[in-house]
Amino acid sequence: MMATEYGVQVLENILVDELVEDKAWEFLFVLGHPLYEGSTQVQINPVAIK
Repeated sequence: MMATEYGVQVLENILVDELVEDKAWEFLFVLGHPLYEGSTQVQINPVAIK
């Protein structure tokens, strides 16, 4: 319901190992959204810009 009605993404398994190794404690987190409606699950590619 959160994703389909309100557009809220639930991010459970984001790998941050490289950010920790680089000691990137502050960064811009960019998350694109799928270009279609009605989905309850989709693969996304978030980006962290240091």
